Amino acid sequence: MTTISPRQFINTQRYGVLSTFSVAEAGYPFGSIAPYIVTDKGELAIFISHLAEHTHNIQVNPKISLTIFDPKDAANPTAGMRLTCLAVAIPAQDQISLRETYLNKFPDSEMILSLPGFHFYLLKLVKIHLVAGFGQVRWLEAEQLSL
Repeated sequence: MTTISPRQFINTQRYGVLSTFSVAEAGYPFGSIAPYIVTDKGELAIFISHLAEHTHNIQVNPKISLTIFDPKDAANPTAGMRLTCLAVAIPAQDQISLRETYLNKFPDSEMILSLPGFHFYLLKLVKIHLVAGFGQVRWLEAEQLSL
């Protein structure tokens, strides 16, 4: 297996498990698969509907996690690299350039990008928990990742 940097890993993947603090079920985390992009400035961003459970949760508590792993390792997902990004989700100001970046990564998303009520959120990284393989586990500060 070729070793790649956490930054390269994030840039090559497309989806992660987004977890937020549930409003509907207080005290429980709420997670689901979510696509993400890396912006031109090297920030992570997600695109979600104003109706989504995650949006309601973020509006009350913007602390989130995004766990990224390689789906090609499905036979043994714990053997490959994976990381969990702890971040604060904030509404993105520049929806237009993010739309272009999103469309480049997800070319079949033109229809969903045109729907009303969907918005981009930037994920301001706080810390990253990296599992690079068996016994290779460490925490990284956000500055160490610099996408």
